[in-house]
Amino acid sequence: MLNLTRRERFVVAFLIVSFIVGCGIRLYKTRNSSQNVFSQLKEEKKKFKKEVRSQSDSTLFSQQPESNKIDSSKKGQNDEIQLYQSTKEDFMTISGIGPVTAERIINYREKHKSIQSIQELINIKGIGTKTIKKIKNEVTIE
Repeated sequence: MLNLTRRERFVVAFLIVSFIVGCGIRLYKTRNSSQNVFSQLKEEKKKFKKEVRSQSDSTLFSQQPESNKIDSSKKGQNDEIQLYQSTKEDFMTISGIGPVTAERIINYREKHKSIQSIQELINIKGIGTKTIKKIKNEVTIE
């Protein structure tokens, strides 16, 4: 076979045994760690299911924030929001308008007695030309 000295054969044998032991340790660790992860995930899933079961479906899905409800009496034609009389909640239904910007619109309207055009909204902090282009079909001045 190979002409190896006794010492060289011992070193080769030691390296092979070390490699096999290392592979065995790695295999053991990966199998045990993945089992632990899966068992932890199963436990979390069980806990979540218990929480969901403890709450009735009606309480989970019936709670809507008041800001998402639209008062149709304040809307104009074609479901457009009227700038001269709408509330903060009405303004918050417009895409791109949050609670702070809605409050700023109302403050601006009160300070200036009215809003003459949609372009006038650009004077309000937080509303730029992109926002005006996006909301121009959702608001009216009537």
